[in-house]
Amino acid sequence: MGLFSPPDSHFAPPSLIYQLIYHPVTTCFTFFHHILLYLRGPSYITPKHKIPIRVVCLSDTHSQIPRTAIPKGDLLIHSGDLTNTGSLSSIQQTIDWLKTLQKPWHGSSDGFRHIVVVAGNHDSYFDERSRCAQDKSRAYRQLDWGKIHYLQHTSVTLRFPGGRFLNVYGAPQIPKCGGREFAFQYNRGQDAWSGTIPDDVDVLVTHNPPKWHLDLPTSGGLGDEFELKEVWRVKPTLHAFGHIHSGHGVEPVWWDDSQHAFEEFLATAYNKPAEIPASHRIPLTELLDVPLWVKGLKCIIADVRGLMWTRLWGGARQGGYMINGSLAYQTTTRLSNKPRVVDL
Repeated sequence: MGLFSPPDSHFAPPSLIYQLIYHPVTTCFTFFHHILLYLRGPSYITPKHKIPIRVVCLSDTHSQIPRTAIPKGDLLIHSGDLTNTGSLSSIQQTIDWLKTLQKPWHGSSDGFRHIVVVAGNHDSYFDERSRCAQDKSRAYRQLDWGKIHYLQHTSVTLRFPGGRFLNVYGAPQIPKCGGREFAFQYNRGQDAWSGTIPDDVDVLVTHNPPKWHLDLPTSGGLGDEFELKEVWRVKPTLHAFGHIHSGHGVEPVWWDDSQHAFEEFLATAYNKPAEIPASHRIPLTELLDVPLWVKGLKCIIADVRGLMWTRLWGGARQGGYMINGSLAYQTTTRLSNKPRVVDL
């Protein structure tokens, strides 16, 4: 991929120069939006007199063990793509590694108190429709999970020191991105999310991101719009996911006009009916897009209001975080990204 050319894959981000040439307005407003979010500070603060729960998020390890040490914490979340091949044996190998990260006994100072896992599209064995021929007749019980919690449209309530509890819900489904060997796929545009997540969820674990968040908006948003609506409905304190390697990171969410305005801005900029071929694009034409300027200005105004509400008027920090924990770097399976950590 050249600096002035579009990425070779829609799972790869374009260069900054390409963005400034073909999306100058979007790039500038996005930059100012994130600056204002940073100035606003943390979107969630652990309640007073409560012991913080340290959550470590990772995803997309693709049959590999990270070379760098996993940060210590109370809860470890793996958001799918444990393997490349999706076979029973390869999944068990990753599970065996994860079990070494768990506390060996109650009261031990080493390891995670709880580990939660959901499947990804590469974890074919979990979806009977995508299993390889060798695994067709095998059952889930042949996997030795130990004390790890595997969630597939299910919930678990986890207890932590200080009498704190977290309700965790996990779901693996993703918009179609490959052949029959990929698990839990549905056709893009199909609503596979509305009304599926419990109202009392504290931590949501999915493989796919909600649209526009730690996603690839330059590819039209590879996340799901119905998932985004469902996440808005339940407003979890933490939403952990992966799948889009290039979206790796942590994003504060506020569930307010600022966040909604930015989502609308990105939809106006990138959610086009049909992408124009790179050879037919005209540089800087976005500067003449009046509706996009209007959406961008509305977004910045909402960001400033949110900043004033939080910093000057003492508004409550009742938001949360979204984390894309993909360890694989961009379109590769090289584990160059680091696990992300957040305190709840």
